[in-house]
Amino acid sequence: MVDNFVAFFQHFADAIAFIDSNGRIIHINPAFKTLLGWDECDIETLGFSVDDFERVKCGHAVHYAEWNVKKTDGSCVPVSASLIPIHQENVFTILCVLRDRTEQKQMEAALQESEKWFRIIAEHSSDYILILSNEGKVTYVSPSFENAFGIVREECLKNDLFRYVHPEDVLLLQEKLQMLYETNEQQTLEFRRLNQQGEWVWMEAHGKAILNKDDQLDYIVVTAKNISERKKYEEKLHQLAYFDSLTGIANRSYFEKYISQLVDEQTTFALCYLDFDKFKWINDHFSHQAGDYFLKEAVKRVQTVLRPDDFFARIGGDEFVLLLTNATKEKVSELAERLIQAFHQPFRYEKQMIQSTLSIGIAFFPSDADDQEQLMKYADQALYYVKDRGKNGYYFYQPVQNRTTTIKRDLPFAIMREQFYLCYQPKIELESGAAMGVETLLRWRHPKLGEIPPLEFIPFAEQSGFIFEITLWVLEQSCRQVKEWQVHFPRLKLAVNLSPFLLNRKELVGHVIYILNETGFAPEHLILEVTESGLMENIETGKHILTELKNTGVQVAIDDFGTGFSSLAYIRNLPVSLLKIDRSFIQGIVENSKDATIVDTIIHLAKSLDIQVLAEGVETNHQLSLLQQMHCDFAQGFYFSKSLEAEKLKQWLEQYNQSNTPSNT
Repeated sequence: MVDNFVAFFQHFADAIAFIDSNGRIIHINPAFKTLLGWDECDIETLGFSVDDFERVKCGHAVHYAEWNVKKTDGSCVPVSASLIPIHQENVFTILCVLRDRTEQKQMEAALQESEKWFRIIAEHSSDYILILSNEGKVTYVSPSFENAFGIVREECLKNDLFRYVHPEDVLLLQEKLQMLYETNEQQTLEFRRLNQQGEWVWMEAHGKAILNKDDQLDYIVVTAKNISERKKYEEKLHQLAYFDSLTGIANRSYFEKYISQLVDEQTTFALCYLDFDKFKWINDHFSHQAGDYFLKEAVKRVQTVLRPDDFFARIGGDEFVLLLTNATKEKVSELAERLIQAFHQPFRYEKQMIQSTLSIGIAFFPSDADDQEQLMKYADQALYYVKDRGKNGYYFYQPVQNRTTTIKRDLPFAIMREQFYLCYQPKIELESGAAMGVETLLRWRHPKLGEIPPLEFIPFAEQSGFIFEITLWVLEQSCRQVKEWQVHFPRLKLAVNLSPFLLNRKELVGHVIYILNETGFAPEHLILEVTESGLMENIETGKHILTELKNTGVQVAIDDFGTGFSSLAYIRNLPVSLLKIDRSFIQGIVENSKDATIVDTIIHLAKSLDIQVLAEGVETNHQLSLLQQMHCDFAQGFYFSKSLEAEKLKQWLEQYNQSNTPSNT
C-alpha cells in the first residue's frame, strides 16, 4: 500500500508538497520541483497568506481558483491551489496541491482576443451576421442587421426570422436552412426582406455549419449582404438585352429565346405577324420623331387588347409579332378582330390626325410548321396575303394559298430533305426488241403540295441556278442505280437530261468526269440529252462543252427534235450521236401522212449523217410497226412502259428480258 502511495506521489501530474505546522515544506514530488524549482521553502516564500495558513492550521481547507506562486527565479506562475489540513497520529501536516494554469490562461487570453476581433469585425462590417444555435435559436445578431431591419430578439426561434421575408421567397429560404441543419453543407441563396423603411431589399445569404471536435453541429453562422444595387444593375442589363428601348416590349433576342423554348417544349401556339399600315408613309411625310411616337402609341393600343400571358415583341424596325400559347383558331380570330378594331380610331400627332390600320398574318405551331424558321415564313406569307389585298385585316396561313411561293422557297432544300426521287423509262432497240437503256426522270414529292411536276419546278431551278446542283445529284444517283442493274443487264445505257442553262457552265465537264469516276460508271454507257432549242441558244459554248464530253466517251442526244429549228444542217457540225423525235410527230404518223413523211425524212437524213434516231411517245402497235418499216433505231413510250421507280423498273426489266431472246441482255 505504501509502495502504491509513493508511486502515485512521484508520478502525479500536479505539483504536491507536504508542509509542517511551522509552514516549512517537508516533502515535494517531481512535478513540484519542475513547476517552481524549489527544493525547500516555506509558505511565505511561495507567497501564500499567513492568515490563510492559520485558518488551515485550525482545520479549514483553503482553495484558490487562481493564485500566483513564486518560483526560485523570483517570477510567478499562475496556479489553482488547495491547502488541506491532515491530522494523523498526532502529527499535523498540510497537503498543498498546485495545478499550473499557464496554458489555460494563454488560451483564455487568445479566446478573449478572438472575441474582441470578432466583435470589432461584426460590429463594423457592412455584412449582416447572425449566429444560430444547434437548436435553431438566434444567439447573436450583428448591429448592422439591427440597424437595417430592426432588433431581433436573441434566443428567438429561427422561424421568427421569416416573418419579414417576401412571401414568394419564404419557402426557398426555409428549405435552404433546413438543408443546412440536416446536411451541414454550405448553402447560398438570394431573397427579399422588408427593411425598417418598409422597402423590399434583395439579400444574398451564405449559411455555414460550425462543427465541434466530434463532427457534430455546434452552431450556424449566417452572413448576408444587401445586393439591391446589383439586382437593379442586372435588371437594367436584362432590360437592355431583352427589351426594345423605344416601346418597352420584348425585342428580337427575347422573342427568339421564348419561341425556341415553346418549340422545344412542343407547346402549341399561334405566331402572328403584325404590320402597322402607313408606318413608312408617316416616317417619310412627317419625321422619324413622328414615326417613333406612332410606334409607341400603336404598341399601347395592341397591349390594351392582349391577355396577360400573350407575348408581344418588336423584332425589327416595323416588324412586330405576337405569340399566343394554347390558342384555338376561334380565339385567335376574336383577338385579331379586336386588334383591328382598336386601330379604327385615328392617331394624333401634334395637330395632325393620322389614320392607320393593322394587318395580321397568322400561322400555327405545329399544325402549319414544326420548326421555327418555317413557321415564321408562313406567318409572313399570310401577312403578305393581307397586305396584297388591301390591308386592314388578318389571314391564316393556308398551304395552297401561294403554290409558286412555296415551290420557290422549298426548292433549294429538296435534296437535303430527301424530297426528290428518280423514275426511269425504258428504251427499246426496235431491230432486236432488246431494252437498250433507260432515261432517268426527276420527281418531287413535297410534304404539303404533294407531287410537283418537273415542268412546274424546273423553270424555277433554272432561273435560280439550282439546276446545276440538281442535275449533278440526278446524274450521281442514276449512275449508281444503273451500275447496279448492269450486273444483270450489261448493255444497259443511261440517259440524263441536261438543262440548256448548263451549256454555259464550262465546269460541267469536270463534274461529270468526277461523278463517273466516283460511281465507276462507264462513259460510253452515258447519254446526255439536250433540247434542240436550248442547244441553239447556247450554240458556241454548248458545242465546246458537248465536244469535251464526247471526247471522254459520253454520248450526246438532241431531245424533242423537230419542235425547234428542225434543220439537220447545224447538227452535222455538232458531236451528236442520237436524235430523239418529239412525241407530237409520233402521235400522228398513222393517221397523218405529213407527220409520217416528216418522221421518215428525219430518220433517213440522220442516218446519212451516221446519227441514230429514237422515237418518243410510242403508244400503239401501229405506231411501232410503222417506225420499224422506217428503220427507226429506238423507241420509248407507254406502249412499252410508263416511267417507274427503281424497284419496279428492275422488275420490269427482268420480266421483259424473260419474254425476249437471250441476246436482249
